Amino acid sequence: MARHWQAISHHFQGQPSSVFFGGGTPSLHPPELINQLLEVFEPSASAEITLEANPGTVTPELLDKLLDAGINRLSLGIQTFSPKHARFLNRAHSVTDARELLTMVSHAGFNSWSADLMFALPHQTVPEFEQDIDTLLDTAPPHVSLYGLTAEPGTPYTRALQAGSLPKQDEDTWADMYELAVAKLSQAGIERYEVSNFARKGHRSHHNEHYWRARPYAGIGAGAHGWLPNGQRTVGQAQPDAYIENPDQWAKIEQPSPADAAKERVLSTLRHIDGVDLGAIASLGFHLDQKRLSPFIHHNMVHIQKNHLILRPKGWNIADGLVQRISDALAPLT
Repeated sequence: MARHWQAISHHFQGQPSSVFFGGGTPSLHPPELINQLLEVFEPSASAEITLEANPGTVTPELLDKLLDAGINRLSLGIQTFSPKHARFLNRAHSVTDARELLTMVSHAGFNSWSADLMFALPHQTVPEFEQDIDTLLDTAPPHVSLYGLTAEPGTPYTRALQAGSLPKQDEDTWADMYELAVAKLSQAGIERYEVSNFARKGHRSHHNEHYWRARPYAGIGAGAHGWLPNGQRTVGQAQPDAYIENPDQWAKIEQPSPADAAKERVLSTLRHIDGVDLGAIASLGFHLDQKRLSPFIHHNMVHIQKNHLILRPKGWNIADGLVQRISDALAPLT
């Protein structure tokens, strides 16, 4: 990874403003190795340095070492406090592990931390999900990420749905859970700033906002995706052995067409509270056709404010489908 960064760092100006150690369970890596990588990356003094960690993999001693290594923010893969739903997700931790991790981290001295929760799990009820939220709120999290379980092609979950061994998700229950979470988090002072992400004031994820505001980033590691400042998209070697052999040789690199770049900008930025910068779309030679856009405005799903297309309350619940429909409204400037 160090060699990879050294090979591509010339594409980026200045010091990194954030570093995110994610994918797998990076908390299993020796803190000394993480510190060595940070010495190579040379992030700015105010950079947000995040590391993902899962229950059952962390001790108070490790947290102290991570702080010493330069980590100042943690992202915790809690997912659920329910033993039966944790078993479905193949989470090795127990409910006790999850609660212990939250207690340890909240007292460890990190600048910030986040916890992931999943909802719309098979057979999960609204009261069960509410209990997950209440349990998490008891720890006063600075940041929360919510993910509704979705059926992705080729996954065991999708195959189980197709075979009828698991029930299909009920859209009304999905919406009820999401709206319940938004309301309870807001009451606790944790406000939505992206479809799946909520934070107290001053605790938004700087790193992830970089993605949601369509800014370039370096993807370092096996299979990691990146976006260079010149607009090129990169994908690292997927196999770890191949990556270790040639870390600076991308498996794929491409320059998106202006049309693809405009579509990506809509897909990445509409989910954020700031919305789509229509001026940035115009700089790529495109605009959103008003005739195709007007139904979404008329039905109060989106609105235009200060040259930004922004989600309205009705649009947040259906954002995933809405971004695709709105990207279809892109048309070349004449």
